[in-house]
Amino acid sequence: MIPSSSPVRAALTIVLVVCSVFSLAASAATPAAPSGDPATLYAETFDGHWEKLRDGYPYFELYGVDWEGERAHHRPRAIAAANDSEFAWELARLFAALPDPHVSFIPAMNTIMGKWSFPDIDTKEIGRRPYVLGWPEDVQIEIPPAFVDDPRAYPEITTVMGEPVVGTTEILAAGPLGSILTLGLRWPDGTETEHDLKRPDVSNLPPPSNHFGDKWLVTGRVGDFGYMRIRSFDPKMGTLGPDGKMTTMLRTELRELDDTDGLILDLQGNGGGLVAASDPFLGNLLKKSRTYTWGNSGGKRVIRPRIPRYKGEIVAIVDARSASGGEWAARILRDAGRATVVGGRTAGAEAAVHTSTGADGSVVNFSAWPMVEPGVKPFQHVGIDLDHSLPFTIEDVREHGIEAAMENVRRARFAKALEVLGAPASDLEAFIEIAKTADL
Repeated sequence: MIPSSSPVRAALTIVLVVCSVFSLAASAATPAAPSGDPATLYAETFDGHWEKLRDGYPYFELYGVDWEGERAHHRPRAIAAANDSEFAWELARLFAALPDPHVSFIPAMNTIMGKWSFPDIDTKEIGRRPYVLGWPEDVQIEIPPAFVDDPRAYPEITTVMGEPVVGTTEILAAGPLGSILTLGLRWPDGTETEHDLKRPDVSNLPPPSNHFGDKWLVTGRVGDFGYMRIRSFDPKMGTLGPDGKMTTMLRTELRELDDTDGLILDLQGNGGGLVAASDPFLGNLLKKSRTYTWGNSGGKRVIRPRIPRYKGEIVAIVDARSASGGEWAARILRDAGRATVVGGRTAGAEAAVHTSTGADGSVVNFSAWPMVEPGVKPFQHVGIDLDHSLPFTIEDVREHGIEAAMENVRRARFAKALEVLGAPASDLEAFIEIAKTADL
């Protein structure tokens, strides 16, 4: 969850994440980079970000990261960077040491806007790993002989510019116009290859877009059972209004479903948001108060039951894009005995987020305040526990194709939800149609 206005990254795929990062960055106000000696600016920026994480990031031990050692390795290269792009890439490599879904890096806008591009690669996150589903028409890739005639080989992206695909290395997929992107791929039989792709000569960074529109909240009912899709708990991503407006909208929609016997709470793709929005909503679903701690001072927050209090059974559906507050909501309800959790492994982004703004205008978002329930194991990095695991796998995609595999896993998750709720199996098609109206 995020106690500020910065949305969480919702995916880990190369191009899609780069797109979302740029979209967010384009709409964010960042200070102009000061003039003067670049090396001095680079040093001030590097040290500022590094120190902010040193003092506030809680998971160095979890990820086995020697932060002092990372500084010693990357700082000389960052300060000696030949230009702003090289400096941005070196910062990305520094933060890539932290494979944390909450850690994101946004280069200074004057470095990238109108000056950077990325190849138009069709990618998809499957099982929390990025795969290539298609290449630009003008790109010729040397495919291993065993897969030349296999349109569904779908290689996994293992490296970007020589760096493992974790954390912030996605930003390395973009770079100066006309420059070369080097990707490492792993094919179904384990064969590993490396390919150079030319970035377009014209900037193709997406326009600012960080709002879900009217699809952030979609509800419906079939017979005695209801459906609620919540894509975000961040008012900027949802309502564009204050926290109270989001809370009111959630409460109003829940009131419309108050007489149903069971509810499918669809949190797939919910990247989190503000506790000021999610806690009151969870209070409408709980029978008893839940207490958790957060922050370095061990401060406590209490989620109290609220009116209207939904009394029916609940099934929460999650996936790899459910992160932070999206995971937290399902976890709280499961721990309280109020929901059965169905779906795929979640992102594993447990803490509230803080932001560091560099002297050059770059921005780093990072986990800062773990949010912990007494006696409950943390879910940072591993995701929350599932009652029924129905993963979206690369094997299914290769066998059936991407569209069919996505439809199959959706149907399997909804069928399980109806089974748990005791709803008629004949309602499946109607619920699938409601869910499709929530697709972006």
